[in-house]
Amino acid sequence: MTSSLQETLQKVGMEPTITEIYLILIENGEMTVPHILEKTQLSRATVYEALPILLAQGFLEYRKEGRVAYYKPTHPSKLFNLVEEQKREVALLEGEMNETIKSITGLYNLASSKPGVRFFEGIEGLREALFDTLTAKTEICSFINLDEVNRFAGDLNREYVEKRKEKNIQKKILTFDTQTIRDYFRSIGTDLTDFRFFAKDMIPFEANMQIYDNKISYFTLREKNINAFIIEDPQVAMIQKSLFDFVWKQASTITL
Repeated sequence: MTSSLQETLQKVGMEPTITEIYLILIENGEMTVPHILEKTQLSRATVYEALPILLAQGFLEYRKEGRVAYYKPTHPSKLFNLVEEQKREVALLEGEMNETIKSITGLYNLASSKPGVRFFEGIEGLREALFDTLTAKTEICSFINLDEVNRFAGDLNREYVEKRKEKNIQKKILTFDTQTIRDYFRSIGTDLTDFRFFAKDMIPFEANMQIYDNKISYFTLREKNINAFIIEDPQVAMIQKSLFDFVWKQASTITL
């Protein structure tokens, strides 16, 4: 009977030595450490290490009479806490696996001659997607709302610009004509950055796009929701690049 109980408790995360001491107390009620040692082959040190863990987890109660400490098990319903903890860990693992599967699926599709799609979340996800453009063998062509980029990811964008300069990667940017954006272009210089402005009646957008090699990178910036994804497909990249070139020719060129 005890063996099957130990096996079940260990399945829900209780360590073997902790399980043994806990079941000794369940079977015998309130005990001192010397009494526990009479019921087990475990060392005194192991028992003394286990008891604080059981107390912290709420499986034991503790009292002292003079210099003698007594340990008593709480109601076994407390063991449901172990099951709930495992449920939380499984839920976290499921979330991590969902994100991993999304990324792996993109790579799998690419290897299978299908358009490869990778999805990224949060500021770290944006960083990964943004810095992927630094692998570009061609110039980068961008539809960008720079005011929103600098608002939500200013530090990240400054780091990115420095890395792009180090790699000597040319970039064309189509963006909105605002004073802050003009000041921004003055600050970074135009050696590796060519820019043009949309017409003043262009409706501001939140989604941003970058075209490079055979890839298109999209990212959206919101207060609590930053997402990015990369599509890798030659035909999709080609049509987006053609649209960019068309808009580029119509856009305004202004000397700073």
